[in-house]
Amino acid sequence: MPKLIYGLMSTDLIVDRESNSTSFIRTVEHAVVQEFPSVLPPVYFGSLWDLEGNEGEPFTVSLSLTPPEGDPITLGTQEVSPGKTMLHKMNFQLPGLQVHGEGRHVVSASVKDGPQWTTVVELPLFVFQAKKD
Repeated sequence: MPKLIYGLMSTDLIVDRESNSTSFIRTVEHAVVQEFPSVLPPVYFGSLWDLEGNEGEPFTVSLSLTPPEGDPITLGTQEVSPGKTMLHKMNFQLPGLQVHGEGRHVVSASVKDGPQWTTVVELPLFVFQAKKD
């Protein structure tokens, strides 16, 4: 099974075509909204995977958002067919995430391992309502 080296969220990213280096711009760990429900601006989920011992083997990744109330919402699933390399970068662009209340939301990435899903990272996303004057 591939191993996650890093996973993070940012408002933008740049991938250099020559070096394949990724620059993450304005990492995201919280959001402030005027009212609920609200749709957050689009964000990127960037990740780097270690495929050592699994080079060339396809794998499936799923992202989900779990609000403070508890039930996860699947944001997307992608089957990956990597080349014969030890490392694989994967960046998801997530359209506006809908939130219904304040608190700690969690964006998680899971990898399909046979018939089961294994969560490999849980990133907190704190949502706050702006104070009204």
